[in-house]
Amino acid sequence: MMSIEQLLHISEATLKSALKEKIDQAQTSAFLFDSARTRFANSQIHQNVASKKGGVTVKVAIGKRIGYIQAAVLESKQIERVVKQAVKIARVSPENKDFKSFPQPKQWQPLDDAFDAATATCSPDYRSERAKEAIDVAHSASPVVKAVAGSILSAAYSFAVTNSWGVSAQARMTLASMNITVISEKSGSEGFGHAVQSSRHITDINPVELGTMASEKSVNSTTPIKLTPKEYEVVLAPLAVSTLFDYLSYIGFSALPYQQGVSFVKYHLNEQVFDEKLSAKDDVEDPRTVFKLAVDGDGVPKKRLPLINEGSVSEASIFHNTLTASRENRESTGHALPPGLFRMTRPIPYPLNVLISPGTASIEEMIEETQNGIFVTRFHYTNPVEPTKAVLTGLTRDGTFKIANGEIAEPVKNLRYTDSMLSALKSIPLIGKELKAEQLGTVTVPAMKLEKLRFTGTTEY
Repeated sequence: MMSIEQLLHISEATLKSALKEKIDQAQTSAFLFDSARTRFANSQIHQNVASKKGGVTVKVAIGKRIGYIQAAVLESKQIERVVKQAVKIARVSPENKDFKSFPQPKQWQPLDDAFDAATATCSPDYRSERAKEAIDVAHSASPVVKAVAGSILSAAYSFAVTNSWGVSAQARMTLASMNITVISEKSGSEGFGHAVQSSRHITDINPVELGTMASEKSVNSTTPIKLTPKEYEVVLAPLAVSTLFDYLSYIGFSALPYQQGVSFVKYHLNEQVFDEKLSAKDDVEDPRTVFKLAVDGDGVPKKRLPLINEGSVSEASIFHNTLTASRENRESTGHALPPGLFRMTRPIPYPLNVLISPGTASIEEMIEETQNGIFVTRFHYTNPVEPTKAVLTGLTRDGTFKIANGEIAEPVKNLRYTDSMLSALKSIPLIGKELKAEQLGTVTVPAMKLEKLRFTGTTEY
């Protein structure tokens, strides 16, 4: 793998090439994402794939005209062509009245335990062994288990960023993740179960635990009943909670929707909009978070932000990149997306280190305290409906069960939920005591019991 020093050298060379042009400011970066994945389906490993995706980003400013380009090149002659293209884009672009400057240099420190050599060099054999463990334990759970599918990922990511004001920063980290879906069949009816785990360390991934969890839900999900859609008490597994807060993070707390007037936070400043037991932060230095990058894509050190304080939201909850911060004459909070890591049509300020404060309850205790409710393993196809009211909609999937008199009673066919999170998260009787890193680690959350969640439709599966 290319070293971080080599990436810094490429970024510096790219910046030097840009400054030879007739421009006022420049910002450049070089990145490399080295990933490998072992996939399995029908209870057999069928694919080992690996890829190295590297490149540069060039951002130049001529007055308030900005040219930006990202290209999958790392060689000097190709980079020169990319630089010239960025300059051409700047010259024909309209002025961005909000742009003031690329960031000034700030002191930053590398983060401990961000990079794990064993994960960066993980072999196909190691991943295959873990996949086989998950498959074997899932089938050993019950003879009705029909098929096991999923994948295990090991990856390393590095980037370096420089600009004409003297910014020179770099970061690197490793990622590991495993997901497993188990399909069971009994009396002609299929059941599904799912489990996932993320970490910076491949050795943290526990395929036996994941296989056991997914197979248990799968076996118990056969012959589901149909429930009438209405409001129910719900117990949400961490994976379901993570989906809700992943969406809330960027539709509510990101500066761009806030400035555009489509964030629910803008209309509830300094109000307690959620249960007072609910607190959340974005904190890259918390050891429980997965994405360990000390600086953002602009080279700005990441700040710790209190997103929700005992149910309340405020302007201090809003995270910024350099451009959104300049609109309000404030400093960036270090939330520009890192280069080459995410595919987003709108590169808005985005949090990678959301953590929900844990409570004191276990999932078993949440179920015992529920008389007539639903247990949800995860949500699928979730989308925002009305961001100003934090309305989300989506489907349950891979393990949805009726809770009756404090016990899991029977599986139910999947349901569509459509509800405002301002309502759903207003009363949270219990919060889990264990935090789980889901969704490849951008949010770290506990399980939750909600007093009510509105379901608006059912499926036939």
